[in-house]
Amino acid sequence: MKIISKVPLLSALLLAFAIIASCGGNPDGGGLSGNKASGQTENGSIYARHFTIEESDSSIKSLIIKNTWSGKLKDEKYLLVPRDCTKLLSENIYTIPYPLKSVVCMSSSHVAYIAALGQAEVIKGISGTRFIYNKQVRQLIADGRIKDVGGENLPNYELIMAMKPDVVIAYGISGADNSYIEKLQKLGVKTLTIGDYLENSPLGKLEYMKLFGALCGKSAMADSLFSHKVEEYLKIKEKIFEAVKGSSRTKVMLNAPYKGIWYIPGGENYTSQLIKDAGGIILGSVENSSQSTQSGFEQAYAYALQADVWLHPNTMKSIDDIISENNLFKNIPALKNGRVYNNTLRNTPEGGSDFWETGVIEPHIILHDLALILHPELFEGESGFEYYIKLE
Repeated sequence: MKIISKVPLLSALLLAFAIIASCGGNPDGGGLSGNKASGQTENGSIYARHFTIEESDSSIKSLIIKNTWSGKLKDEKYLLVPRDCTKLLSENIYTIPYPLKSVVCMSSSHVAYIAALGQAEVIKGISGTRFIYNKQVRQLIADGRIKDVGGENLPNYELIMAMKPDVVIAYGISGADNSYIEKLQKLGVKTLTIGDYLENSPLGKLEYMKLFGALCGKSAMADSLFSHKVEEYLKIKEKIFEAVKGSSRTKVMLNAPYKGIWYIPGGENYTSQLIKDAGGIILGSVENSSQSTQSGFEQAYAYALQADVWLHPNTMKSIDDIISENNLFKNIPALKNGRVYNNTLRNTPEGGSDFWETGVIEPHIILHDLALILHPELFEGESGFEYYIKLE
């Protein structure tokens, strides 16, 4: 992927000066000013690790992406430029006009950020439309206003080019075939590759609201939504932290065997962070690691026998489904005590999961669900889940 850091420094500076000289004020109607990075919260901490946005007094914004999936040492740098400057930049793949008028999303999480900002109608293409949960977006799909552009392995290049999107928002996976990104760029399609899925912090994923706010010209709205949701998340986390210490943490068995292997995420994993903040501890999880370990059935089953709660048993919809998978599961205490829950309440008939769509912008709601499951004694009088279902 070509990045602005590969452009000779003098050329890059001349380009930036030309843009700034020809553009007016910030069309966002809000957001950050000066040189503060939008990945930085008011208290100075940074939740998102894979992007920052730098703003100057002009309307030009520098978007810096850390694509660690690609193994590159250099950050990828883009300029977000007001739409009235696009004639100067129409041939430059390092610049993206904003506010976006047309965009193709290669991930359902990208759809969630844009829809939350009230901009669903700028989405013209999605990879895997059948997996989308958002009702407004599904209606736009049904109306033919959003097209399915195919998967990353074989996207419909002709359709994408015919759409003439302002940008394709893509993602890459380490070790996978990501050649579609470079091919889109060679075809002259502006492509922005982001790593929201790489963020281990729930608030880090949420912070991408700011990135999409900048793209959509809704920075003030994005900042407000982000701040509110962070505040709600931290309130729940603090309530649990004050009440739950060491041995009082609820022991959690996570996932179920897949092809004979039980995958258990490390302590720094996204789901692990949510469970930890909700007052739980995942049995068999390796601390200070974001990688999943592979446990054989016997070892994982031993963990399960110690668990108070069993979460995310793959796609299981009932206790009978679990027992039919392996009769030994009927001996697991969490199952016998009726404490088995799955994050499948908001799944589509086609297999899409809103936990991984809207859930990325609602970590406070997911945390509340988990807190009700793991420590119901702290939330007396509260009931009902938004993302979870108790298996019967």
